[in-house]
Amino acid sequence: MLPANRAARDEPKMLLQDELDALKAERLATTPPKVTLVRQRAMEALAASGLAERAAHAGEQAPAFLLRDGYGGAFSSREALRRGPIVLVFYRGRWCPYCNIDLRAIESVFHDIRSLGASLVAVSQQTPDNSLETQRRNGLSFASLADAGGEVAHAFGLRWKVSDELRAVEEGGDMDLAAFNGDRSWTLTMPARYVVAPDGTIAYADISVDYTRRGDPSELIPVLAHLAAH
Repeated sequence: MLPANRAARDEPKMLLQDELDALKAERLATTPPKVTLVRQRAMEALAASGLAERAAHAGEQAPAFLLRDGYGGAFSSREALRRGPIVLVFYRGRWCPYCNIDLRAIESVFHDIRSLGASLVAVSQQTPDNSLETQRRNGLSFASLADAGGEVAHAFGLRWKVSDELRAVEEGGDMDLAAFNGDRSWTLTMPARYVVAPDGTIAYADISVDYTRRGDPSELIPVLAHLAAH
């Protein structure tokens, strides 16, 4: 196995990143400067915290988990790994337009992922109803699992506490985490993608401290092809 970590986003990306960049430019033009500044400070503080560097990375053992989707069905990572690898996509919520674009991009390689024997699931801290709404609105063929309180995200080292400054500008707006997540902890999950090999080892890790930048979903396919061949 050839573990692969992705943390930096300095090089230009293909179609997905082009779409995200266009969205970012549009939102910068329409968002009040004060809100933009607060969001930027929060992202810089998250990067400076070193959380991404301490999160689960390639070559490590993935935490086991059991979560439910919006229909009440259970997904057990242990059971899924008996059938093959897992592609695990952590996202912030359906209120995040960057996450919605990312999820739709991952949907575009769904059949490639399945043809290589892997399971694909998305995970957020949202309630089951909001998780299901994410799945429906984006036309996803894969389940969106509800991670109450971000406990699975925490096990992977991805959960972080929203600052009081950021909460003050977001509460009651599009990013009202208490409403979407069904709790008042005001914690968030860093967007991330993992490929977990059948033995439970993380074969690929892509962690996005900057939620406006994501790796291209095509990066997942060679990792899965390598696992399928060995």
